[in-house]
Amino acid sequence: MQIIYNTAKPFDKLLKKQKPKAGATYRPMYYVVEQPVDEGLLLYHTMTKAFLLLTPEEAEIYKTHPADLQQLIDLWFLVPEDHDDRLLARQIRDVAKMLEEKTGAITNYTIYTTTDCNARCFYCFEKGRPRIPMSRETAMQTANYIISHSQGKKVSIKWFGGEPLFNMTAITLICKRLKEFGVDFSSKITTNGYLFDDTNINEAKELWQLRLVQITLDGTEEIYNRSKAYIYKDVNAYQRVIDNIHRLQNANIHVSIRLNIDMYNAKNLSELVDELHKEFIDSKGISVYLHPLYEEVKGSIALHDEQKRKFIFDRMSEIEARLREYGFYKPRRLKREIRTNHCMADNDHCVVITPDGHIGKCEHFTEDHLVGHIEHDEQDTQMLEAFRSVREESDMCATCFDYPNCIWLKLCEVHTCCYLEKREHERINMQQSLLYAYKEINETTTR
Repeated sequence: MQIIYNTAKPFDKLLKKQKPKAGATYRPMYYVVEQPVDEGLLLYHTMTKAFLLLTPEEAEIYKTHPADLQQLIDLWFLVPEDHDDRLLARQIRDVAKMLEEKTGAITNYTIYTTTDCNARCFYCFEKGRPRIPMSRETAMQTANYIISHSQGKKVSIKWFGGEPLFNMTAITLICKRLKEFGVDFSSKITTNGYLFDDTNINEAKELWQLRLVQITLDGTEEIYNRSKAYIYKDVNAYQRVIDNIHRLQNANIHVSIRLNIDMYNAKNLSELVDELHKEFIDSKGISVYLHPLYEEVKGSIALHDEQKRKFIFDRMSEIEARLREYGFYKPRRLKREIRTNHCMADNDHCVVITPDGHIGKCEHFTEDHLVGHIEHDEQDTQMLEAFRSVREESDMCATCFDYPNCIWLKLCEVHTCCYLEKREHERINMQQSLLYAYKEINETTTR
């Protein structure tokens, strides 16, 4: 048995070795993910973050007589049949929250430079909201807020909108101010990519410290141009965005291409992936991922229709297999820490700043559910608590492999329910992460 990753802190201190239970029948903990490899069987524990490799002989024992593998009992990979896995996971999360460092520093900022946009996507969750640009004065106040609340720690900024490049002046003003005061920061941007050019890409790299660009492509040229419905006339927006992805790639700025998939564009996305492979034969600096569009559209029929969900996830699996073949798929790194929050909304170190200087906790709430303003430090504590409030757990949670990493918030408009297709898709993604981590370790040790 090879231990690839040890049990993560503070599990090694909280759990210790599991005491054997006389006469007990042992089973894998629900939080163990398996992945066969030529050398045996990879096991990853989503709660303790331990990562092991069993030899083929040990893998056979694991399947037939697991209690004979005492080390797996010691490390909590095996537990008695009647063990309450979920209770232990809750207890561990509660202790981890108590042990978290309470610095008060705000280090992650999502900044709306504008709520205006040069596209008119049919699925936009901001449809109908006022189109407000951030003024020069608010941009300077935003920079000052970051300076006074980062407490000298490195800052991560996400430029958001609307279309954030529709108001590049605000980005430049904020970044210049931060540099003047010696704030260590990097940034990323969610954009349609249309407004990039050689000049602002250079500024983005040097001044904005831009490291990641997320661009959504809704389909091949005809589908994309129709879906985006840009305000400009007689322009091939698709080709312009593809050219800009090349420019970003040449500037060594990573581009993450998001493909929104729904019932109607799955076939076209397969064609798009083939086109992207031909266009970016060198996939270095580019990753591509799929996102089921119905999670962004309120009241979506597909979300509550088992047959439609299955159709979408089957297509996703097919397309993702092709993305792996083409080198576009970048598996997530295995988690090495206890997850104590869901997202920015329940993270004390994250805020959203709107174009008029209000402070929020979620990108989906920029007109209501606000918690303060950059002009003062007063905050709505009741609203902050509302964002931390979690949903009741479902029956599926009791045996879900990803329960230790899963926190569902009552106010969340995107993650509103769980379903088998989503859970299975997450398991497949995690298994890919196991393979990626194992390959990376093998390559490191053979150098």
